[in-house]
Amino acid sequence: MANDTSPRWDRKMQQRLARGEAAALGELYDRFASLVHSLAHRVLDDDEAADAATREVFSYVWENPHAFDPREGPMRSWIAALTQRIATGRLRRRQRGHGPYSPEQAELVEEKVRAASTAARADYIVTSMPASLRAALELAYFQRRDYRQTAERLGVTEDEARRRLRLGLQLLSSAMTQPTAPPPPEVDGAGSSDGAGSSGGGAGSSGGVGLSHGLGSAHGGVGTAHGLERRQ
Repeated sequence: MANDTSPRWDRKMQQRLARGEAAALGELYDRFASLVHSLAHRVLDDDEAADAATREVFSYVWENPHAFDPREGPMRSWIAALTQRIATGRLRRRQRGHGPYSPEQAELVEEKVRAASTAARADYIVTSMPASLRAALELAYFQRRDYRQTAERLGVTEDEARRRLRLGLQLLSSAMTQPTAPPPPEVDGAGSSDGAGSSGGGAGSSGGVGLSHGLGSAHGGVGTAHGLERRQ
């Protein structure tokens, strides 16, 4: 998949963010903004709210690069889980701001949370599965290739292509059958304003780095010139 990254890339990106490299933040944004915005929109069902959640996610990553633990999985999956937590927190705050709501409204909120959780798990499963299974799924379901075309493209027999697709689909189905987790805790320091970022100290190797990095609008208006400044 286009957004796959190697463990080495993830570690180097974490190190660059910790040093306060603005170019690293831009790279990360270009790679993952579409994923973040899509997951946030699943929860919030609103473009502006998803934009704000996207900015909050990258603000948090910028301020807290050491919160990522490579031993627990790839950076893509960490960012997806972070997006789910932030978007869910925003949805709950938005609902609380409207005052008490009916059981039906509460269930609608929980449905959105469950859908986002399923999407994040599915993304993690696809990212983590063996490359051979992922390639078969991508050819068959994203590029609309049949078994024969998939087998030819992968250089395997049709039976092997079927086996890979079957295994890949079995793994994906686990995202739907896993029990729903309890509501995740809100990210520390994540405020409800559009420019929310961590109010704690930035994880820079030499203290606070006073720089501002504008997140451009190359991804369908996701990042509207929002400056992220690592705090002193």
